[in-house]
Amino acid sequence: MTLGYPDEENFIKFIKGAEMLGSDIMEIGIPPKYAKYDGPVIRKSYSIVSKRVKDYLALLKLARKELTIPIVILTYLEEFEKNLDEFLEELKSMEIDGVLFPDLLIDYIDNYEDYYKRIKSHGLKAVLFVTPTVPDSIISKVSHLSDIFLYYGVRPTTGVPIPIVPSALVRRVRDLVRNKLVVGFGLSTDDIREVILAGADGVAIGTAYIEKIEKEGVSSALELVRGLRGILDEFS
Repeated sequence: MTLGYPDEENFIKFIKGAEMLGSDIMEIGIPPKYAKYDGPVIRKSYSIVSKRVKDYLALLKLARKELTIPIVILTYLEEFEKNLDEFLEELKSMEIDGVLFPDLLIDYIDNYEDYYKRIKSHGLKAVLFVTPTVPDSIISKVSHLSDIFLYYGVRPTTGVPIPIVPSALVRRVRDLVRNKLVVGFGLSTDDIREVILAGADGVAIGTAYIEKIEKEGVSSALELVRGLRGILDEFS
């Protein structure tokens, strides 16, 4: 969920409800200036909260107090590169569990090991993100480095249904990954059973929740959480 979306009160209502209904990890997006790998729905949510939220860190601290499940911050390395150590230290001071930079293994591939070590040096978990365009040798290498899980983005951007077969991509990559494999980035709710059967350990859902909140409210989004948890529980 985007930090502070659709407003601070309903953001807290959603994340608390999502944990109660069975979310294992909460990935919270901090809006960057340019979310180049996110789709239009996520970008719109970033634009909305950028006008409303005055203090991201204070709201993040509140979120940490409200949740008992791990929190992984998703934002762009490009946004925080110049003050990276300060940013990471702030996250650690709030007892945030980990950070995920979707641009790390795409735009900073030559230096990803250095950034990985810097994340770890601050006592944070480094959750790594790969796509089908990342070479198999790199996916195999980083899969065991990634903390908690490896995030596999099946499409170039979030929430945009570019024609692919997610289950085929998961089957192809499963043997390369020595870790829990979580699939997302453009994954539709209709794809969930297929990717789990193909070998995924979990799914990352973001756009679908934001669309529900925008059109029908937080309660409807939480019903979607309940439904998706039910699908996953079929395989447990």
